[in-house]
Amino acid sequence: MSSVMKTLFLNPPSFDKFDGGAGSRWPATREINSFWYPVWLSYPAGMLPGSRLVDAPPHKITQAETVRIASDYDFLVLFTSAVGFESDVRIVRRMKEAKPDLKVAFVGPDVQTRPTESLRASTDIDFVVRGEFDLPVVEFAQGKPLETISGVSYRKDGQVIHNPARPPLETEELDRLPFATEVYKRDLTIENYNIPFLLHPYVAFYTSRGCPALCTFCHWPQTLSGHAWRVRSSDNVAAEVRQALKLFPQAKEFFFDDDTFNIRKDRVLDLCAKLRPLAFRWSCNARVHSDYETLKAMAEAGARLLIVGFESGDPQILKNIKKGTTVEMGRAFVKNCRQVGLAVHADFIIGLPGETEQTIERTIEYAKELDPETVQVSVVHAYPGTELYDYAVKNGYLASETRADEGGHQLPHLSYPGLSVEEMMAGMNHFYDAYYFRPRVVWRIVRKALWDSHDRKRLYEEAVEYLRIRSERWRYARKGSPAGIPNATSHS
Repeated sequence: MSSVMKTLFLNPPSFDKFDGGAGSRWPATREINSFWYPVWLSYPAGMLPGSRLVDAPPHKITQAETVRIASDYDFLVLFTSAVGFESDVRIVRRMKEAKPDLKVAFVGPDVQTRPTESLRASTDIDFVVRGEFDLPVVEFAQGKPLETISGVSYRKDGQVIHNPARPPLETEELDRLPFATEVYKRDLTIENYNIPFLLHPYVAFYTSRGCPALCTFCHWPQTLSGHAWRVRSSDNVAAEVRQALKLFPQAKEFFFDDDTFNIRKDRVLDLCAKLRPLAFRWSCNARVHSDYETLKAMAEAGARLLIVGFESGDPQILKNIKKGTTVEMGRAFVKNCRQVGLAVHADFIIGLPGETEQTIERTIEYAKELDPETVQVSVVHAYPGTELYDYAVKNGYLASETRADEGGHQLPHLSYPGLSVEEMMAGMNHFYDAYYFRPRVVWRIVRKALWDSHDRKRLYEEAVEYLRIRSERWRYARKGSPAGIPNATSHS
């Protein structure tokens, strides 16, 4: 065997149409087929010669085929999730039956927040990584003993050992990472990735890691990426865009999937100055604190759409979740976006601490007032490692640890004295109906599809699937049915 272990990086198959943990901050089977890129896995995959990145769900790679592929490798790095963990353990058991000497590392927020429990759940897992895993898995593949690799947890003599934590990568180290898009070209098919509010096909990667915002519910900044905001240099980002435009001439849009792209004005302006000459369309995750000048610079540099977490139209709920924004900021932000020609996709969450039937109505009216291009409405989910999860446990609001049914669809699992899970589900359905079944919104959507046959086909398929799920949700809300109901989830 060569000095470098032949390594397979895997976003595993589990449920049909399941957007797993490797690219999705909120792993679930969606109401409308959606797949994010496995960006986190692409970086170490680009550092190890002879490696392969397999993103099974969007490429429709079965469990049997995945087991067969793994038999050709010495080391498996599997990105797991709270929803998919049990399925992931089962597929790794099959892999080790086929190849007993296969080494297995699990990575991702779920094992980061539960390293001891994860290792005790399966002896097939050789180690897990707490936090960013780029360098730990590469060091192991290069032959470094586990005892000397910071950030890993493993078993030894029947005990679970936690090595010292590894500091997050800094700007200079991020600039030295390989380009994610080079690995996409090598191992993935970009046409298989679809997000309803992004142009298809799209290509996504990060320009930064971490988010200093303190939102109590948000998953990755409290686990995988951290609150420390670290950026790639503008020249480094522009170089990847320039190369990716050549690698993927069919791409209609680039998506900067940073936790929050527009954190610091000077950095946004500098990056936009480098991107503007490249003349391409892009979208990103954003917060509502950017001023007119910043938004104008983004639009002039090719920005088309901002994905923004407004979460609620109730001022007290925004305080409860430490959002760091106000409803007035949201109004001003959307007004400025409209003036510079930026579209907004708005995320809202039903069931945050302090939610009542009255606050749900307030948020619906707020959304209608903002009138963004599209909205996405979620029932609240609390993941281990987040402040919201600790709050729910402490106050007895955690109705269940089960977050998904047998199909990977998300299930409501928080319940408050004045707001049941059924009322939350009814609120989400009412939100969608009140927002989308307005003549101006229907015409906005139909008008766009009239001029694009691809959009027309996609809109029809999404409408049929949405109406089916809408019916199931109303049945759940009215009867309290235990059946799984797919749930779109906030992304920023």
